[in-house]
Amino acid sequence: MEKRLAAILISDIVGYTKLMEEDTEGTVMAWSDARDNVVDPQVEASNGRLVKFMGDGFLAEFSTVQTALECAIAIQNGVKNNSLTFRMAVHLGDIIDDGRDIYGEGINIASRLEGIAEPGGICISGDVFNQVRNRIPADYEDMGPQEVKNVAAPVQAYAVRFDKMPEVGKDSIEPKLAEKPSIAILPFNNMSNDPDQEYFSDGITEDIITALSHLRWLDVIARNSSFSYKGQSPDIRKVSEELNSRYVLEGSIQKAGKRIRINAQLLEGATGNHIWAEKYDRELEDIFDLQDEITSMVVLQIRPELEKVELRRAQRKTKEAMDAWDLFQKGKWAFYSGEGGALDCIRWFEMSESADPQFIDATAFKISGAAGANELFKTTYELESDYEKLKIARVADPDNDLIYTGMAVYNFWKLKRPEEALSMCRSALTLNPTNMFAQRLFAMCLIFLDRPQDALDHFDKIKEISPKDPENLRMDVRRAEAYLGLSNFEEAKRYGILSVSHPITTWPSFTVLISSLGHLDQLSEASAAVDQMRNRIKSNPDLKAPFEEFMSYKFIKNSLPFTDNKFAEIYLTGLQKASFPD
Repeated sequence: MEKRLAAILISDIVGYTKLMEEDTEGTVMAWSDARDNVVDPQVEASNGRLVKFMGDGFLAEFSTVQTALECAIAIQNGVKNNSLTFRMAVHLGDIIDDGRDIYGEGINIASRLEGIAEPGGICISGDVFNQVRNRIPADYEDMGPQEVKNVAAPVQAYAVRFDKMPEVGKDSIEPKLAEKPSIAILPFNNMSNDPDQEYFSDGITEDIITALSHLRWLDVIARNSSFSYKGQSPDIRKVSEELNSRYVLEGSIQKAGKRIRINAQLLEGATGNHIWAEKYDRELEDIFDLQDEITSMVVLQIRPELEKVELRRAQRKTKEAMDAWDLFQKGKWAFYSGEGGALDCIRWFEMSESADPQFIDATAFKISGAAGANELFKTTYELESDYEKLKIARVADPDNDLIYTGMAVYNFWKLKRPEEALSMCRSALTLNPTNMFAQRLFAMCLIFLDRPQDALDHFDKIKEISPKDPENLRMDVRRAEAYLGLSNFEEAKRYGILSVSHPITTWPSFTVLISSLGHLDQLSEASAAVDQMRNRIKSNPDLKAPFEEFMSYKFIKNSLPFTDNKFAEIYLTGLQKASFPD
């Protein structure tokens, strides 16, 4: 006996008993034709399992609700010229499989929904609707909650209107897949009906991405590309094609008090077929064990021989660590969403440190933000002691890429040593290639070390790791700097204009644009950019120092990690040509 979650397709023939009375031979022939030429081939083509024929109908199961509904639509389209009319239903529910037949509440609900479907139509449950509404281009009519015998709660039902849909399978294009196994982890849906819990579901997703990124044989799509699908229900096959991922992991999280419930499923990207699914119901104190368990199951499903691979299990699992993790995720959520400003993110990281002083991830992220904040906002974060703390932690936890990232930021911004920062970034990226913060900083180090072409080549690599990175605004300024270093001032200007157009841009975007305009002798445009920079800085609510302090050549020269090389000369000369304020 095996109990599992499955997508169920059930069907019967409308008025079958009366048709048999009126024309037994003709009805049997029509049913045989539909069964042998439509039902059988379509279920097989959809990688479904035809469990049984039931006289005037059939029962089939599928790995995903999307393929189940697509199969139902294909069958209904295929029997249009048959004299028989079918009713169908699709439901997602628990079944018990004894090897020959399937049983359970899921079958009961599917059978009830099939009974209320229109002749020639398809009825689906609410669980199915939630997963296919943005994936299958049909119209869905709300039929309201339906009472089901022996089921306590009513079941929400929808009628599927597929008459005007293009036929499934027409003009499909086989997606290009990477030679190396690859996976995209879509942001888990927050099912808690509380927007304030978004940070929690995002945090679990990011932890799974990070854990899987330590597997050298597996390409993991970066967080920012995966999160571009947040709030959507995309076609898994489209995700696979757009992100060039062989597998897609999706799921949902519901947090209530000290309990957490997670549903996760692993899908094959090219077909959308279901590979593995699991439900977890745990106490919150077990959050790190739960993360490890999900990660282990995923990787073992992708490649069984990975039983030999020792997964990274560096997280501590005390209650204090849980509290710190929770605060840390709120800080990261604020950082990525852009809500609350830079200083608000740092405050969350400080609270995480207070909850558990040994939770080094919070220190690493805090130093990454605070290095710039000390310059820009005149704050007084104890960066030196934090840096020493990271150096000590690196010995005890050498596989933590965030430690190397924090040390790289400190070396780059505080110590003005891009060479050392580059080495730290390289270590971070060896451990976790999807660490996009380190990827961007790596490119910045190359630029300030007068290696602009290497930086541009690195941007191409970043694009492979994160093909739909929504934070490209952070790339535009770096590309502008790289082209400035190559003395390609027109391209530097183009990317500079793109960068300053973004709502959360900072002063380096303006200064690289102004420098390129200076070299192009476009002084009126440069003057306008200076005014725009002044207005943007002046309007920053976090700013503690008078904005005039930032509008000086001296501040720019001292704040950026220039070394004595050609790039520094080009950058600073351009500002002088543009008559940037002294």
